Amino acid sequence: GAYPVTRSYPIWEAVPLGLRKGIDFLTLARNDIQGASSRGNAPAMVGPIGIFRITEVVVSFGFGALLEFAAVLSINLAFLNLLPFPMLDGGRMAFVALEGIRRGKRIPPEKESLVHMMGLVLIGTLILWISYGDILRILAGKGPLP
Repeated sequence: GAYPVTRSYPIWEAVPLGLRKGIDFLTLARNDIQGASSRGNAPAMVGPIGIFRITEVVVSFGFGALLEFAAVLSINLAFLNLLPFPMLDGGRMAFVALEGIRRGKRIPPEKESLVHMMGLVLIGTLILWISYGDILRILAGKGPLP
């Protein structure tokens, strides 16, 4: 089917509507994570291969759908980047906060580098594991989503 009709709004209406859509997306993501954890399984995840496959589908709905999907991806990546995980910006902010708690006493750069390197290995492993699931879905002839 075709993507719904596009509407134009004046900026004073478009900005609050855009913010509302962003909040709605974050609420849906939170509900998905909470629902998955209450059921005892992981939330649905796709890697770069799955994102490519979803993008192929979204493109068929038109440019508006592609822009919305790009916005959702951007919000998702921004949120993930702020998690206090080594190697991400949130991990760096955690080190800065830790230094503040220690009254400015800096953590040795070698130790911080080691923690960030371990984070890189963990993220790389996670991406490979999720991509493996994406490949298995392709081989099984399933859609891009788990």
